[in-house]
Amino acid sequence: MSNEENVAKYIIRQTPVGHLDESISNLKSLIGEQPMDSNNIKGEIQAYEEDHLAHLQTDKGKLLMSSYTKDSDNYYHDETKGVKFQFDAEKIEAINVEECRQENEMRNALEVELKKYCDKYYKPAVTESSVYYDAAKSKYVILISAHNLNKRNFWTGEWLSTWELQGSELKGHLKANTYYYESGNIQFNLQNDFNEKVSGGAEEVLKTIEKVENAVHVDLDKIFDEFSDNYIKPLRKKIPVTKTKMNWSLPQLKFD
Repeated sequence: MSNEENVAKYIIRQTPVGHLDESISNLKSLIGEQPMDSNNIKGEIQAYEEDHLAHLQTDKGKLLMSSYTKDSDNYYHDETKGVKFQFDAEKIEAINVEECRQENEMRNALEVELKKYCDKYYKPAVTESSVYYDAAKSKYVILISAHNLNKRNFWTGEWLSTWELQGSELKGHLKANTYYYESGNIQFNLQNDFNEKVSGGAEEVLKTIEKVENAVHVDLDKIFDEFSDNYIKPLRKKIPVTKTKMNWSLPQLKFD
């Protein structure tokens, strides 16, 4: 692998959600088209979209992409939309979209409860969710992906919640990122893993997810309450280099 490809892979991996197109365009300008067309870079782009639980626009609506729902034929499954699809890393879009539905009572019940949960807490316009049943492992995968993009006001963010239910074990992985880039560059990243026990049906599973995510929000509120005083203010110069505080009550100067 060339040095250019290594640099490109690192930059792609660190790109905040909503900015992949800009990163790829800038990389092509910096290192040229040829390195960016390599299979290594295409693989990195595909891994990026999997990691960020990408929303891929199609005529079936937005499809949710995750490594958890990829089968042995490299098809991704979005059970909520009732389709499977492949991914074109060059065009960064879903291809070969086919209808694909599996009947599973528990999966269907989880999807009903998941929809109630997302309707209660998440903005519908920026959130995609799905439940996938992995028959080979007798495992259910619950996915929530919220991409909140506001480039006009120089910020983007995401909340990614992935849960694996196998028997009575519920394993979760939560990832959040916020990115502010007006006259600067500030990111906040959060990753947490959870292990819970559930003994009931779909309703209890989603109540457990709700309990965990609400606890994370409470902790985040505490962090942000302390953030300004403990982290931002110490970075600011309290007085100018003259060691004299500015007198803001001075009368306005008049110019002829």
